[in-house]
Amino acid sequence: MQHIFHPTDLGAGSETAFVHALRIATLLRAQLTIMHVADEDQVEDVVLPGVRAHLARWGLLAHADDMAGLEALGVGVRKVVAGGSGTAGPIDACVRHIATHPTDLIVLATHQKADRIGWVQDRVAEPIARESGKPALFLPHDRPGFVHAQSGVVRLRRIVVPVADASAAAPAVEAAARMAALLADAPVTVHLLHVGEAAGAPRPPTPAHPLVTWAHVTRTGAVDGTIVAVAGELEADLIVMRTKGHDGFLDVLRGTTTERVLRLAHCPVLAVV
Repeated sequence: MQHIFHPTDLGAGSETAFVHALRIATLLRAQLTIMHVADEDQVEDVVLPGVRAHLARWGLLAHADDMAGLEALGVGVRKVVAGGSGTAGPIDACVRHIATHPTDLIVLATHQKADRIGWVQDRVAEPIARESGKPALFLPHDRPGFVHAQSGVVRLRRIVVPVADASAAAPAVEAAARMAALLADAPVTVHLLHVGEAAGAPRPPTPAHPLVTWAHVTRTGAVDGTIVAVAGELEADLIVMRTKGHDGFLDVLRGTTTERVLRLAHCPVLAVV
């Protein structure tokens, strides 16, 4: 995970996604690209989030002008402002950028309330993810997530991974283990959730890691609602879901489980292919 892409509409709801993208980049010593798509006549007036100011606030730089400290962190930052108009503008510009630049993870905000207005409410976040086919970390616009905005402290203690089939869930299980190994500094419990009868609960292979404990949870009910309810019950910091076939990025706007969980979850959702 060396290249992180963060598209932003610069609204208040994008701040959480930005701090997650930046903190992940610092922990992984990765390249971070921050991109905003503006109307053609507004491109020159765009001011993107201040990376060094945040790093100084988190105590990772001595001050906002500490270029030597930034170099020592091993984080590369690229800021891109592109021109585009209408709802399709941000989608097309971001997808074109991803197609020509290495990207391992997309980090972006998503609005969940129907009365919100903005590029995410206009269904920009999810199309960017589905069209690119890259793993995407979705941050609810009005929730704090697992990175504290003021301190940069990562609190990743409980992860929920829905499991319907052992082999199909393997990428999500592995992604949950990687997130815990890369980002957490304290023990993490990954709850493998099967929605259905206990007798038919799959048991996917689980990677061994000293900080990760695996737990099995079984519930009955509607799949999407149960995933969200269990995540709330466990006070999960992250949901990791596999998307493929009909439930993949190409169909994420057509009422699939992943799409419904994105619109209901109160914590970040990592969607992996």
